[in-house]
Amino acid sequence: MISQRKLPWALIGALWVAEMTSSFESAMILAALKVMVVEFGDTAAVGWLVTAFLIVGSAAAAIVGRLGDIYGRQRVLLIVLAVGMAGSLLSAASSVYTLVLAGRVLQGVTLTILPLVIGLIRENLPPDRVPAGIGLMISGASIGTAAGLILGGVIVDYGSWHGIFITSAGFCALSWILVRALVPRSPAIDLKDPIDWWSGILFAPGVTLVLLYLTGGKAWGWSHPLALASLVAGFALCLVWWRRALSATNPLIDVKTLANRQIAIVCAASALVAMGTMQITVFFSLLLQAPLWTGIGLGLTATMVGLVKLPSNLISVLGGPLSGWLTGRGGGRIAMVIGGLVTTLGWVLVLTDSSSVAIVVAELIIISFGTTMLFAVAPTIIAGEAPVERTSEVIGMLGVIRALFMGVGSQLVTTILAMDSVTQATETYPSPLAYNWAVITIIVLSAAATLVAMALPGRKAATPG
Repeated sequence: MISQRKLPWALIGALWVAEMTSSFESAMILAALKVMVVEFGDTAAVGWLVTAFLIVGSAAAAIVGRLGDIYGRQRVLLIVLAVGMAGSLLSAASSVYTLVLAGRVLQGVTLTILPLVIGLIRENLPPDRVPAGIGLMISGASIGTAAGLILGGVIVDYGSWHGIFITSAGFCALSWILVRALVPRSPAIDLKDPIDWWSGILFAPGVTLVLLYLTGGKAWGWSHPLALASLVAGFALCLVWWRRALSATNPLIDVKTLANRQIAIVCAASALVAMGTMQITVFFSLLLQAPLWTGIGLGLTATMVGLVKLPSNLISVLGGPLSGWLTGRGGGRIAMVIGGLVTTLGWVLVLTDSSSVAIVVAELIIISFGTTMLFAVAPTIIAGEAPVERTSEVIGMLGVIRALFMGVGSQLVTTILAMDSVTQATETYPSPLAYNWAVITIIVLSAAATLVAMALPGRKAATPG
């Protein structure tokens, strides 16, 4: 095994590629949605190729993170990459919808990579380099998203939708080789008390049912008996899990760690960020593709929307390392507040003028840069506050919180956009007033996240150790 002391950048590079693989798998499917709708003839069914991936990853993040904490993060990361590769190959080899969906479900496990790589960063890097290392992992997510949108589009345009899954399998294989060769094996924890598995197992189905309601409720009808049953059952399971986790001597997921003041503040701010500025893709996809006659849309194609978003994806790569640098020197509060202010400024600019592609590109750069800073600083603060043996678990819980509130925010924004509309012939789109109210809502949420971040200690952050 190559020593990480001799090749620290090799270790960081291997983890960076692994996180990029996760983001690629998340974004690549978006480029193929149109052709897959033609292939399978059902828009709603194809939408579940996105939804199932997100639900599985979100529900599994904390559990897989904790398993990594216990049995060794490097070992569990290799298993996750192998499962992702198997799912990619299953979808690539299939033309039957149910098998493609099953492959996407397996791929969803790769969304648990971020908690594992952050735990490995804390485990292997000197304490003073941990914030910058975590920032680089977030930049890998930005590159992976851009690669998924652009490379996925090229593959679909000049080949077949099967090609995106073949490419994904290749990324998983490459990541597996790099992690196996360059990342030291993690030590397993010597547990004093047996694990209470129910304090983790109950969590996944509970979160899954709540996310099913948030993502599928609009299609089913929010008051449909099955939709409401999903929501109620999900909350009930989460309540049972919470009480079990609180009473267990050695819970698989320890909710007591969320009572840490800084972790609680970060989770609250992250929830507001997820509801607000992380709706950037949904909002701008609708705005940019809306026809010119709506009075606010720019009439772009889906491919052009991806290209308009590309500069912000590339430039925001710098936001992660900057956030880590600021956190390492001045503490998490300054990084989170600056990220919040930059993000809020970007949305204020959208409210004042979004009349041309060039203006929107500039606004997207500002918003994405600030959002990336916010996305990076949250796990950095948590890595400094969570117990070493539960780092990946708590980062995974942060991912669950983000996923839940992104679902809430998505429904909030789409509901606001549906409040007022303009119609021409048989086509109906949100009106300029509806877009303005959606932007105002996101500005309020972004500003609120910044104010919450002010409650963090105004001192140099404790060094993650």
